[in-house]
Amino acid sequence: MSRETCKVRILPFADSLLYKRKVLEIRRLTTGVDVKRTYDVALDLQDVDKDFQPGDTIAILPENNHDEVAELLHHLNLLAVADVPYVVEIRTGTTKKKPIIPPHIPTCGTLRDLFSKRLDLRGTPKKLFLKMLLRFTTDSQEMAQLQQLCSPSGSTEYNNFIQNCDSLLHLLQSFPSCRPPVERLLEHLGPLQPRPYSISSSPLINNSTSKQLHFTFSVIDLENNLKGVCTSWLERFSNNPERSLDFYFRRPNNFRLPEDMSTPIIMIGPGTGVAPFIGFLQHRELLNLDVGAAWLFYGCRYASRDFLYKKEIDQFLQTGILTRLSCCSSRDQTEKVYVQDLIRQHNESFVNKIVRENAVVYVCGDAKNMVKQVSSTIVNCLTDVMSWSQSDAEGYMKQLQNTNRYIQDVWI
Repeated sequence: MSRETCKVRILPFADSLLYKRKVLEIRRLTTGVDVKRTYDVALDLQDVDKDFQPGDTIAILPENNHDEVAELLHHLNLLAVADVPYVVEIRTGTTKKKPIIPPHIPTCGTLRDLFSKRLDLRGTPKKLFLKMLLRFTTDSQEMAQLQQLCSPSGSTEYNNFIQNCDSLLHLLQSFPSCRPPVERLLEHLGPLQPRPYSISSSPLINNSTSKQLHFTFSVIDLENNLKGVCTSWLERFSNNPERSLDFYFRRPNNFRLPEDMSTPIIMIGPGTGVAPFIGFLQHRELLNLDVGAAWLFYGCRYASRDFLYKKEIDQFLQTGILTRLSCCSSRDQTEKVYVQDLIRQHNESFVNKIVRENAVVYVCGDAKNMVKQVSSTIVNCLTDVMSWSQSDAEGYMKQLQNTNRYIQDVWI
């Protein structure tokens, strides 16, 4: 990767160099059309001199959808020059104070590459951006609508508008006469951010041909036939496995196995939340040491269609690396059952593992719903089994968090 490319890519929480590595394999983990398409990806780590542990994360630098980019360039009347090299420089005589080129924009390149790899085309449009668009809109009705959205009295309309405006292309299509020059867009559009993914393999894995790293992703389906930027881009690798992607290792947190492998562990992760736990179990197996009990709480929608890594989990159970599995499929029966319901069903065993056997609890999932519900359920189990007050149970949970015995890996 060129020095110019590295310089303009935004790499938050980086703990390594930026690597470009080949996708060795992409394997679909789900079946059927009514479940999320979920994949396991194997990356080639040959010549990557970086130590990592199960539970660590990588950040992938995605590309915007190429059809979306082409349609956007067409709307801006730039498609004919999309592949012509450009040079960005500060215009002489500008009246702006301390004008600078935004750090995520290369000073040379092509517009197609710029819109594909550098700019966030799905960001929420701010009022300042809409005010800029006013200057390049020619239709009077569209101008009036933009003015209302930008006005103090138009806050409700603005909030409603941005809730339904999911891309720059959608925004400009809402105002067809608006044709802002590319220079103005570059002043306002932020960088295309990396996407973090949990590592779902052990650093000890090494087949006969290469050192590998695995991660897991589900394709995100959005409104207006849009899909998640990174997940839809990654899915296209399944049709072209020889492609490479750019990634780096993020600074590690405390979501790691105990130093003492004899410590019991409880893992709670529905859906793709199970990904880091596959790495945990694989690592415990490859270390070839005596390990403590491992209890996995896992939930999916349909046991026959989206039970992720079922073959691997069954194998871990057979070898004793995983000593207990509690799983549910929320759509296989009339009454929906989730991982927090499983915890409640096994409340005495669960509390005994934590309070008397000093197990470490790991939770991986979405912060908005599942993680909060699991935490609340555990507090309730502590009050029921231990006959503690609500405040005592909550205090015990805080103590577990402070001593790294209750560890969360969450996403929004």
